[in-house]
Amino acid sequence: MSQKGSMDERRRLVAQSLQVGNPGNNARDLEGATDARATLDQIEHQIELSVEEVRPYENNPRRSANVKFDDIKESIRTSGLRSPLTVTRRPGESHYVVEAGGNTRLLALQQLWSETGDPRYRQLIVLFRPWRSESHVLSAHLIENEQRGDMSFWDKATGIVALKRRLEAEQSRQLTLRPLEDVLHAMGLAVNTATLGLYLFATERLRTLGEAVVGLTGLDVKTLQPRLNAIKRYAQARQSLADDDVYATVFEPVFSQIADKYPHTGEFSVAATGEACEAATAAHLGEAVEVVRGALRPASARGGQGEALAPHTDTTNSTLPADVVAPVADADLAPVGPEDLVRRVQAFADVAGLGHCVEPAPKSSAGFRLSPITDSGSAPTAQQRAWWLLAGVGGQVDAAAIAPVPLDQDFLFWLADPADAAATAFWEVLTCLRRTRGNTCSADVGSDTATGEEEP
Repeated sequence: MSQKGSMDERRRLVAQSLQVGNPGNNARDLEGATDARATLDQIEHQIELSVEEVRPYENNPRRSANVKFDDIKESIRTSGLRSPLTVTRRPGESHYVVEAGGNTRLLALQQLWSETGDPRYRQLIVLFRPWRSESHVLSAHLIENEQRGDMSFWDKATGIVALKRRLEAEQSRQLTLRPLEDVLHAMGLAVNTATLGLYLFATERLRTLGEAVVGLTGLDVKTLQPRLNAIKRYAQARQSLADDDVYATVFEPVFSQIADKYPHTGEFSVAATGEACEAATAAHLGEAVEVVRGALRPASARGGQGEALAPHTDTTNSTLPADVVAPVADADLAPVGPEDLVRRVQAFADVAGLGHCVEPAPKSSAGFRLSPITDSGSAPTAQQRAWWLLAGVGGQVDAAAIAPVPLDQDFLFWLADPADAAATAFWEVLTCLRRTRGNTCSADVGSDTATGEEEP
């Protein structure tokens, strides 16, 4: 073959090779290729997403609108998104959710994209973090909002209580206050047991206030709780009512009325709420409201009289001065049983962070058994004081497993602090204990008189 013919043949072969199509893509048939998404979901990395692929976290604890929304939206409009969002994705779902704050920024971006159609609002560079758990995402949002300092008391309370339920479901155990405090601290949330007690009380007992809860502050709840507790104890001294009954029949109808008025007035008053609950209690008991308020008035305001409660009588036409209530013996009050005492002991223990130390013991004289505090040497002083009070109530002082605490001025001031949830709960224990012992002593005296036998 001539040199020219050889060159022509080469050109023909090259042209023929250029007409061959691309080889088939068999990547999806390769082993492990189908797990590519699962692999990426296990590592932290940056990705580009559209705003349609990301959704706000539906359990965001901050329910109230962000007052700075318009400013944030305008900042993104003029300068773009300066702080990238962090997102995650639940197993098995195709969309992403905001992982640790940023719901407001995402909403602003989505509005800007919808209003302008500008592509710069549609595509985002985000930081993806692997999914850990529902409790992790909820706690991350709580931490982010707490750092910004713009969460209301109610949002914090409902968020923490929701997190408590998540943790209990994931760990298959009930969390009393102190273990809950420990778990939250480990997650980066600094909340003490006293504040946790306020959160639980508010979310459990004050929901009937409706929209009025939005304006509640921690001080409001710290003021309202002991006042409601005092009214509740007064009602229970007159009638055998459980806590839930007092709230359902007396307090919650008052709260519902406040809730109905709040959208029109936008006003909520702790003092007015307390007064309305006192009036409702008086109406429920068939007593004059002045008598109820006189009994609830601090001893110093009654000329040094104790806070003894009058027996249940019809005082509508009473000739006693409105601010005078005749003192009576504890034995004359509504009877209580050992189970009532144990219930109040458990409530005090939970508020004081000692719920894990108390267990029912029906065969014991106190009705409960108190176990030692784990690592009592490093336990907070307030918790050690509470443990010793419970040891005294349960008759376990001689077998005490922790060092005694001094009965000093600090101890007494703590016990007398009306704003301290644990101290308030302990006074309920003492009230119940006195009534229990008074009823027992009365029964013993009656038995001795009838038989003429002395107590062995």
